[in-house]
Amino acid sequence: MLKVSMAKAIINPEFPCKMEGYHEKRFSLFQKDEHGEVLDPMRTAYGARDNLLLDTIYIEAENGKGLVIHIPDIIMIEQSFGDRAKAALSKHFGMDENQFIISCSHTHASPLVSTGMNEDLEPNQEYLELLIEKMIENTAYCLSHKKEAEVTWDSHKIEGFYCSRQGLDVEYFDKIESLFFTNEEGFGVAKLLNMACHPTVLDNKNLLVSNDFFGVIRRYLQEIDGVPVAIANGEGGDTSTRLTKRAGDWEETVRIGEGIAKQIVKENKPQKLEFLDVKITEVPFTIDYVPSENEYLLHKKVELEEKLQNLDPASQEAILISACFLVDVNEKLGLDRIQYDLSSFIYDFGSFRLVTFPGEIDTQLAKKLRNADDKPTFVMAYTNGFYYYAVNKAEYGSNHESFNSRFPYGGADEFIEKIIASFSKHIVEPETSLLK
Repeated sequence: MLKVSMAKAIINPEFPCKMEGYHEKRFSLFQKDEHGEVLDPMRTAYGARDNLLLDTIYIEAENGKGLVIHIPDIIMIEQSFGDRAKAALSKHFGMDENQFIISCSHTHASPLVSTGMNEDLEPNQEYLELLIEKMIENTAYCLSHKKEAEVTWDSHKIEGFYCSRQGLDVEYFDKIESLFFTNEEGFGVAKLLNMACHPTVLDNKNLLVSNDFFGVIRRYLQEIDGVPVAIANGEGGDTSTRLTKRAGDWEETVRIGEGIAKQIVKENKPQKLEFLDVKITEVPFTIDYVPSENEYLLHKKVELEEKLQNLDPASQEAILISACFLVDVNEKLGLDRIQYDLSSFIYDFGSFRLVTFPGEIDTQLAKKLRNADDKPTFVMAYTNGFYYYAVNKAEYGSNHESFNSRFPYGGADEFIEKIIASFSKHIVEPETSLLK
């Protein structure tokens, strides 16, 4: 029979600590002091607004094969750290590394855990080791407390609290889907939610670490029936509360979190699933191109520079182009080569599928994953690596996410198509994609 268990651990850092999420200068372009100087965007936290948590859920199919999902309240999982964590867990428990999923909530009220946004800052290695220690402790608890269970899948439409960052009328993934595990008496054992949104109600004036409104949702639901809740963040790359929130403080965080949670308290149309087996498929992908030979990048640089000449230098659009978009384009063009090896993982339980993605994925790309067939599919972004934004070809170059993306024009679409083509496979042979 299917078995499941769940564990939680507090993962607050030692204070004071550097924070991550808004510390690039581009995030505070329009925040200036009384002298007109841009404020220093790097924040230092001296405490916690609410406890950062590591949520761990163990799911074992009826044939005895299982996987462990770790979701800490931090902003990202760099691949070097994800690989390190999986190697430590594999060695400690004698399981395959691909049986461990290392994800995160993507809270921007996070301790510094990467060099991704600021290469001059080194994350506290003791804190990263703490995370791994807590993953080992949670995994040990889950393996020794697994319970026989049944599972149902459900879906709820969410309205009024978040939307596409491109506009109120632009399509985004507006549902929260759930796996609800219950024991033989019908009592809840664990809930795993899949939603897609940047947890960024708290703005860059916040100086306390926090799990933002994801934590509010988890606590609200758990207080109702005592069932522990974890949230797997999906295609939040172009979705947030930016256009719907009224403020960037804690009161607004609670309003949004509770407003969302109230919409998923009652069952909608639960569907019973059977997890007889789990087939794990790795889908490798290589980004490899020479920026100075990339026609798209060269054309975009000329286009942005020409547009800038016709704008008021003090306008918001001009500042975004000069201090953000062109910075990203020129940064790429200044590199001899952009090369990354990354992987998506497919966990297929027969009646249900979970797909991981190593970065931020946009709505249209994830829509292809979710709608490839009739099988309920969770998309877990920010998982096992962080290669920034994956932006679909039609929108590439029209938003800041595409300028920040490590993927070349059309590259993310190619990766998604390869994942979909692998849905029916168990083993995928590695191959290289040379994108120019």
